[in-house]
Amino acid sequence: MNLISRIRRNEHLSLPDQVTLIHAIGLFHVHGHKDECLYRFATSYVPGAGVVDGEVLETLWVVLNSVSATTRTASIAHRTELLDDHMGDSNFKKMVNIGTSGNILLKG
Repeated sequence: MNLISRIRRNEHLSLPDQVTLIHAIGLFHVHGHKDECLYRFATSYVPGAGVVDGEVLETLWVVLNSVSATTRTASIAHRTELLDDHMGDSNFKKMVNIGTSGNILLKG
């Protein structure tokens, strides 16, 4: 497995012996795989995983795409701040609306 070998090669990382890695595919992507992948790798069937799609960043792409034109000419520091601000705004909107709606629609 590549992840374990990469962790072992890095002097700054370590993996405790008692940790067991479970292979999974986020719910956002698992439906694009073969049918048998759903039951073998979906996070819905991983004990203790809870209900998670595992693709949080990808759900922000629609909102962040509207910002992309602005970030093209920005420095790395400014781009980071800009994207961080937009993601923070998205999180704030989710927090404010979480008690009033099961469906949160974010508009830029």
